[in-house]
Amino acid sequence: MQKRYFILGCSFVFVMLIGQIHAIAQDNVVLGISQMVTLAVSNNAQFKKAGYQLENTKLEAKRMEAENWLNESTISDLQKRATLLNQQNQFQLEKDQLLVKVVDDYFRIKMAEKDIESKQKNTELEEIVLAGVKEQVAAGYSVDLDLLQQGNKYYNALFSFQRSELDYQQLQMEVKDRLGIDHDKRIMLSDMSIPDFPERSLRDSLDKTLQNSFILQSHDIRIKIAERELKAAKANDLPDIEILRLENNLGIAKLDKSMSEEELAYQVETQWLNYNQAKNDILISRRNLRQMEENRDLIFRQVQAGLRNREDSLSADIGVVDAQSRLISSVRQVYQAYLELEKMMGTLNEGVLK
Repeated sequence: MQKRYFILGCSFVFVMLIGQIHAIAQDNVVLGISQMVTLAVSNNAQFKKAGYQLENTKLEAKRMEAENWLNESTISDLQKRATLLNQQNQFQLEKDQLLVKVVDDYFRIKMAEKDIESKQKNTELEEIVLAGVKEQVAAGYSVDLDLLQQGNKYYNALFSFQRSELDYQQLQMEVKDRLGIDHDKRIMLSDMSIPDFPERSLRDSLDKTLQNSFILQSHDIRIKIAERELKAAKANDLPDIEILRLENNLGIAKLDKSMSEEELAYQVETQWLNYNQAKNDILISRRNLRQMEENRDLIFRQVQAGLRNREDSLSADIGVVDAQSRLISSVRQVYQAYLELEKMMGTLNEGVLK
């Protein structure tokens, strides 16, 4: 059994050495949220494609305008505006999704780093316990079953640690692809800062959403088209049944806009509540981290005085790392709620991501 432990332990050391050599060979790229966003907007292929598609739509609208300059009707002009508006909406959605994803990438990497740190310390803890059980078995105070059980705990912790490192490398590749960074470089993140997230009143959030909504602008165009069609039908003395159908179409267009306004109002209020609740959660996470740090410092002093052992110190370290991870998660949730609210208001851009 001890031979099996020795072989697995050597394998782990070999894997760690290979990983360290690989990390040294890589060039580090130190990034914060704003730098990641800048890289994504400049390099992301999907976003560039959306930009080209929007430009083509604008060019097509200009071409149609030139060809139909003399006989252009109001309805066809509105239809072209609807097409352009839809393409602008698609472009903005693509950009919004990219910004939200890149910001979340920052926190995913941060949390992955904390996960590795926590699991590494847990592996050290289980290894110390395993060494103690081995001594007890050798002295006759424990049986081989205890050694087997603790050995399983140690290797489960070890394999979980190795898995977290592999997941981290895969995450690095995913994010580098999104940012347009070469795979031979390694992303290093600047220290996380907690910004003073702006206050948003519900009334202001709702007003800006209704004002900037592409959906509502599209509904306005549909209403105008329905009004033009109804007006043209009446001017041309079309049958009453046709005029009635067009009146119904106009009523439907107005109801569609009204229902969209109600749905947007509900979504804005829900997101506004999420945003404010998420900001409150940061306070709780900060308080928990301070408590865990105070507990760790106390245990460290007790270890120095010979009142506690290395296991207690490692357990306290793990508690601090886990509390740090919870704080990162809380800040991540605020960013998600904040960016989603900005997206709904139509005010999400690189400028809000400092």
